[in-house]
Amino acid sequence: MQIGKVLLQQRTQHHWSQAELAAKLNISRQSISKWEQDVSLPSFANVVVISNLFKISLDDLIKGDDELMDKLMKNQKMSKVSKIVLWAFGIAIVSYGILMFAGVGVQSVQAWIQVPAFIAFVGLLFTINWRQFNRSLSKSTVILGVVLLALLIVPEIYGFVHGFADGMVSMNKGFWEDYGNGPK
Repeated sequence: MQIGKVLLQQRTQHHWSQAELAAKLNISRQSISKWEQDVSLPSFANVVVISNLFKISLDDLIKGDDELMDKLMKNQKMSKVSKIVLWAFGIAIVSYGILMFAGVGVQSVQAWIQVPAFIAFVGLLFTINWRQFNRSLSKSTVILGVVLLALLIVPEIYGFVHGFADGMVSMNKGFWEDYGNGPK
């Protein structure tokens, strides 16, 4: 079965118009029409989103569509996430080598890297297309994200609370040493 026929069948089962489906995919209604009429083929990113939207496997969505399979095989590129991970590891390994060669200690690296890391993180948050990002998250991804974020935050909270408590204890200790014996 061609992907256009599967798309039409799924859209009809969900009682969606072409315009409604197009709005969910953040594309034009004309694109849906062209796909359903086998005039053009969706990109791989759209195929994945359609698969998630209709809760059908990619295999069921594109099975028997040799033209789409050929297109997808020709357009296989490294994903942006893969590029981010590979570049990050490459830069980290090269940086590690340079810092070790220069004799820079771990404490120094941890101290100066916090500000650029924070700036990069905030920049990343502002450049993400959140609408598209939210559509791509599965339930298990959200759960794993929550666990990972909690694991990253716990040491920071722990350090903050203990630092605050230690500061209060030493401040109170100094207060009682200076004023604890009553008026002089």
